[in-house]
Amino acid sequence: MASKFTFPKAFNSDEATRALYKNWREGFVLPLLIGALIFGAVILVSAVSSTGDAALNSVFVAVYVMIAVVTFIRFPYQIRIGVFLLSVYVISVSELIRYNILGDSSIFFLALIVLATMLLSPRAGMIATALIMITCILFGYLMLNGDVKALSAIAEAKLADWISGTAVILLFGAVIILGFQRLEKEFVEAQKQTSLALNELEKQRGSLEDKVLERTTKLRRVNEIGRSITSILDPDELLARATRLIGDEFECYYAAVFLLDVTERWAELKEATGDAGKVLRENKYRMDVKGKNLVGAAIRMRQTRIAQDTGDNPVRFDNPLLPYTRSQIAIPLAIGERVIGALELQSKQENAFLQQDAETYQNMANEIAVAFENARLFKEAQQSLAEMRATQRQYLQNAWSSTAAEQRLEYSLGENETGQNQIAIPLTLRDQIIGQIEMATKEDLPLEQKNLIEAIATQAALALENARLVEESQSIAARERLASEITAKVWASTSMNGILQTTARELGRALEAAEIVIELNANQKDDADETKDKVQ
Repeated sequence: MASKFTFPKAFNSDEATRALYKNWREGFVLPLLIGALIFGAVILVSAVSSTGDAALNSVFVAVYVMIAVVTFIRFPYQIRIGVFLLSVYVISVSELIRYNILGDSSIFFLALIVLATMLLSPRAGMIATALIMITCILFGYLMLNGDVKALSAIAEAKLADWISGTAVILLFGAVIILGFQRLEKEFVEAQKQTSLALNELEKQRGSLEDKVLERTTKLRRVNEIGRSITSILDPDELLARATRLIGDEFECYYAAVFLLDVTERWAELKEATGDAGKVLRENKYRMDVKGKNLVGAAIRMRQTRIAQDTGDNPVRFDNPLLPYTRSQIAIPLAIGERVIGALELQSKQENAFLQQDAETYQNMANEIAVAFENARLFKEAQQSLAEMRATQRQYLQNAWSSTAAEQRLEYSLGENETGQNQIAIPLTLRDQIIGQIEMATKEDLPLEQKNLIEAIATQAALALENARLVEESQSIAARERLASEITAKVWASTSMNGILQTTARELGRALEAAEIVIELNANQKDDADETKDKVQ
C-alpha cells in the first residue's frame, strides 16, 4: 500500500524550536554521560593518585558515583543535566582549591558556562556565570587573606591574577552566552522560514490536488456525456440529450447548441435548456457569425472563448432572458478542420469557466459534433433507403399489376369442401404482397407446418419475381432485336417513298396492324405536298 507524505501544519516557531532543542538534548544527554564515565574514570584514577588530600579525593569519587547513577537510572532530563553540571562545578572548584586561579579551574568554569547554555538555556548560562563570579570572588578573598591555602599551587596568585582570571572567565562567558543567544535567534528565524515554506508547499500541494481532482471530475463528466450521446442516432434527440447532460454535469443554468445555416453567416439556435431556451427556440433565435458576440467569435476564430463578469472591467451580458449570467463560454463544434456551429454555456457562478480547462471543453464539443454528424448522416441514409424501398415497392406493384392485367396467373389443386379450415398465406416480395396461397385442410396445421408453408411462400415469391424478370428481359431483348431489324431495312432504302413504304410495311408486319398511315407535313404557308402510303 502506497504511503502518503504530509507536511506539518502551521505551528509557533518558538514552540517548535524548544521542541527541537528538547529532542536533541534528550538524545544527546545519554552519550554525554557515558563519555563522562569513560573519560572520568581515567581522570579519577589520575587525580586520586596525585592528590594526597582525602577530602578532595572523596569529592571526586562522589561526583563520579553521581554521574554513574544518573547514567544507568532513567531520571528526568533536568535531573541528569543538573547532576552533570554540578559535577563540572565541583571539579572546577576542586581545581581552584588545588591550583588557585592560575590552574585549570578557568577551563572547567568556561566548560560549565558552555554546557549550561547549550544543554539548558542562555539564562542557565547567565546563572552559571554569576555563580562562577561569586565563587572566584569568594575564594580569591579567602586565599588573598590567607584563610584558605591552595593545595598544589605552582605560584602564589596576586590580586591582579584573580582580577584578570575572573575577568577572562566573565568575558568569554559573555561571548559564549551572546553567541548562543544569537545562534538560537537565527535558528528560530530559520525554523520560522522553514515552517512558512512547508506551509506554502502544503497549500500548493492541496491546491494541486484540488485542481487534479477537479480536472479528473470534468474529464469523467465529459466521458459520461460522450458515452451517453454516441448511441443516439436521431440528431434532434442527440442535441437535446447533450444540452441537458451538459447543464446538469457542469451546473450551468443555460446550455445551447448553435448550428451554421447553409450560408454560414448565421448561427441558428437548435437546442437550449430552461425556459429561456424554450422562448429563444420558439422565436427562431440566431446570431450573426460576424457580429460582436461570443458564439460568432468562437466560430470565426475556431477556438474557445470565455467571458467573466469579474474584475475592474466586467463583461456585460445583454440577453434579458438570462439576467443571472456571471460566466459564459462558447466552444466551436468542429469536425476536423470544419466548424459546424458552437456550444454555449452560461453559469451563475463567477469564474466558472477557466482558460486551463478550454481543452477539456473543446474535446467535449468535438465529441458532440462528431456524434451529431454521424447521426445526421445515418438519418439521411435511412431516408434514402426508405425512398428506395418505396420506389421499389411502387415498381413491384406496377409491374405485377401490369402482369396480372395481361394474363391470369392462378393455379388450383383439389376441391374446397364445406367445413374445412381455410388458410391464407400471402406471397410477399420485399414487403409488397403480390398474391397469396389459399389452402383448405380438415384439421388445424401445427406451427411447424405453418412455418414451412410461409418459408415455401417466400421462396415461391422470389421464384415468381425471377421468372417475371426473365420474361421481361426476354421481351425487351425481342423488341430491341425487332427494332434493329426494321431499322436496318429502312436504312437500306434510298428514296423517300421507299423509306416510307419499308417503314409502314415492316411495322404493320411486326405489329400485325390492320392499317398503317405515315404522313409528312411541313406546315408551310405555301401549298404543301402530301404523301400517303397505306397498307391494307
